[in-house]
Amino acid sequence: LLHWATGCAKMAAVSSTARVSLRLPPSVWAPAEAATFEALRSLAPMWVTGGWVRDKLLEFTETNPRVRQEWQEMQGLAGCAAGDIDVLVSGMSCKDFYHRCRRDENLRVSLLGPPVLVRARGARSLDTVKLRLPGTDIDVTSLVDCQNFRAAKQGLPPEQNVSTSDPSRTSFEALQEDAGHRDVTFNSFYYDPSTHEVVDPTGRGLKDLEAGVIRMPHPRSAAESIADDPLRVLRCYRFAARFGFDLDEALSLEPSDKNWAKGVSPGRLLNEVKKALLLHNRPSRFLALLDGPGEVHQTLFSKAGAQTLDHWQAGVGRVNRLETIVLEGLRRGHITSRSIQWRGRPAGSSKAAFLSPDWRKKGMYENDWAELVLAALLWSCDAKALKGVGSQLELGGAMVETIGKLQEGARKKSISPQTAPPGVHLLNAAAASSESAESFWSRWPPPPPPRAPPP
Repeated sequence: LLHWATGCAKMAAVSSTARVSLRLPPSVWAPAEAATFEALRSLAPMWVTGGWVRDKLLEFTETNPRVRQEWQEMQGLAGCAAGDIDVLVSGMSCKDFYHRCRRDENLRVSLLGPPVLVRARGARSLDTVKLRLPGTDIDVTSLVDCQNFRAAKQGLPPEQNVSTSDPSRTSFEALQEDAGHRDVTFNSFYYDPSTHEVVDPTGRGLKDLEAGVIRMPHPRSAAESIADDPLRVLRCYRFAARFGFDLDEALSLEPSDKNWAKGVSPGRLLNEVKKALLLHNRPSRFLALLDGPGEVHQTLFSKAGAQTLDHWQAGVGRVNRLETIVLEGLRRGHITSRSIQWRGRPAGSSKAAFLSPDWRKKGMYENDWAELVLAALLWSCDAKALKGVGSQLELGGAMVETIGKLQEGARKKSISPQTAPPGVHLLNAAAASSESAESFWSRWPPPPPPRAPPP
């Protein structure tokens, strides 16, 4: 207990040593978060970091009112739930923390199930404790594990690293080191639930969130951050697209760097791409960024063929029109949406809702949206190219078949307003028409056909 208390005292020193940007009072915690934070901080010195802190700063402060307004509207329209919560503990390994979680009754009563320890393996470089709450999950990693992992990469034994398992040695420098290995500066805040203080070790996170700039926090250069994990390029593009932010000039691939993704597992690459294609992440903006230095789209969609790749921005324009039309339909209440996580379409599953001519089936799930997006983007693909992209993105045969049917129906010269599916009308308006979103929804959904008079 004394060992833990020393760590807590040092945690307070971290916050006083750092320039504290803001405070987030407990009133911003959801009820389930409050109970869990109270239990977790009794087990180890801890910080909440990542997207939870960023989103709370946007929601409850005047950091960036424009982005707050746009993001809150998008979350409501798209049906986007809150993301997972990232927690960093100090003073012990993740494995040791897991065993403490298992023994703590106060924590267990706030969870939906027992804590789960996911061991480091393959692309996962660190052990993680997963905690399930109502409406969200918490992923816990250890500052000790992080530092020892980086020490091992440099050929150093753990005892020569900046911090050992002694929590009293936790310092602002340790948080600075950890922050420097995250994806962007405004995901590198550290929130202390005990003092309610937000620490900004990079000194740039709050400024970049205010200014709308995507910047990597690596202490030496963005190039080294990308070399450490090339997937950070796609994450930066995703955040730039979601919030409408600008990329820092230093965040760029070399024009000739065609092998930027070398060493990244296909699974991690696809997971990031599929996240970016969800409606709430504004995929048209993300796709537009792929056609920059390094020509990332040539890697991710190499099977699409020259017609699509050489005219990439035309495909981006179709996706942008589709977004505009769908968002207008959501505002008017003609359709509804859920945008939480990527969903495929398993073989043998029920018919896609947007391939049914019944406009009463107005719920757009993630797979419905993904099929429409890819049908617009890959409008110029023939059946062979479409199948190749499907294999490349691991879409599954049912999803590829739906994309093909949407395109086939939308390419027809005459589309019946009564019998053609909603997805066909949406795709036709996005890919083969210049009609405005307002005009489209002023005539859709069509009125039901008149009933035949009784005999």
